[in-house]
Amino acid sequence: MNDRVEKKVLKWNRQSLAAWLLDERFLQIFAQVVFAGIVVLVGYTLYQNMANALAKQGMVLGFNFLRLNSGFDIGFTLIHQTYASSNLTALEVGLLNTILVSIISIILSTVLGVLVGIMRVSNNWLVNRLAWFYIEIFRNIPLLLVIVFSYTLYVFNLPDVKNAAVLPGPSFLSNRGLNTPSLVPTATNTPYLITLLVCLFATIFLVRLVVKRFRLDNFIGGLIGLGMMIILGAIAWLVMPSAPYSVEVPVKLGLNYTGGNVLPPELMGIVIGLVLGSSPFTADTVRAGLQSVSNGQIEAAHALGLSGYQTMRLVIFPQAMRVIVPPMTSNYLSLTKNSSLASAIAFPEIVHIASSITSQTGRAVEIMTIVMGMYACLSLITSLFMNWYNNKVKIVER
Repeated sequence: MNDRVEKKVLKWNRQSLAAWLLDERFLQIFAQVVFAGIVVLVGYTLYQNMANALAKQGMVLGFNFLRLNSGFDIGFTLIHQTYASSNLTALEVGLLNTILVSIISIILSTVLGVLVGIMRVSNNWLVNRLAWFYIEIFRNIPLLLVIVFSYTLYVFNLPDVKNAAVLPGPSFLSNRGLNTPSLVPTATNTPYLITLLVCLFATIFLVRLVVKRFRLDNFIGGLIGLGMMIILGAIAWLVMPSAPYSVEVPVKLGLNYTGGNVLPPELMGIVIGLVLGSSPFTADTVRAGLQSVSNGQIEAAHALGLSGYQTMRLVIFPQAMRVIVPPMTSNYLSLTKNSSLASAIAFPEIVHIASSITSQTGRAVEIMTIVMGMYACLSLITSLFMNWYNNKVKIVER
């Protein structure tokens, strides 16, 4: 009797094991667990080897060096930093500079890329060929060469400080950079900003009601909201006891300018280089998206009496966005990472500052870990935003 029971139990266990091994879900989970275990094992082994090698040199992994004084000044900063500031502050300056360059370059390259992409599908032969020439030239030149060329062209073809070009503002453009007036906060700055924030939320709420009530286009609603914010901002400025900001104009003192904001030539060079080098890829993405819309849609828009501009804004672009947005995410990620090339022209972004700290502290492993983590965070934030935007503009299938 016991033998029969044992045989049945053994047979049942074999059948259960066979069922588990043939279950696709179990195999997928098992394969992922094994792969994760291998990755952890390899990573732990590499870490141990690195720690042992550093121990032989009398070094221990740690991040205490971030509290030490950096010992150098940074030429262009968005926050206060001196040679007495910590290495952590220097890294924060580099991160903010990287974010600034990335945001400006993304905006400008998107605008230029969209314009060139539209030109690329134009029926005008000259406009089409000019767009094709720009795309083919800059897409096949290494980005580093474009950045160095832009910086060199900017520095050596602009006048010196004595003969600086006077721009509206007044602003002064020379080979030392672009000096512009700056706004200095006063005592009423904080109440003014709070008032603007309240006005912004009220404007968004009212514009949504108007768009829904009168069935207006979102573009028209955006223009209405922008106009309302300008009017409300001007009214809030006038009702304040004193002006929320005072204007500080740059003044020439010796061989340079003092006061105001200074955009150094390195910043201008990296932005121009990134925009010129990245826009061809954006233009090609836009061209592919526009050409994905069938001719029947365009002919139907023309039959309804829509102009070329209305056809492009109301018919072609909304349908092309589902093709344009996904590859644009990769373009933005590449542009953000390519901002590290600014170290070639001595602009103080994160890689340039990290190299300076490494040369002083010798903490290459820790510094590179921090830099990689910063770039990973920037890339993830960009991807999350673009995925959210892609879900907003995609066409819902019915």
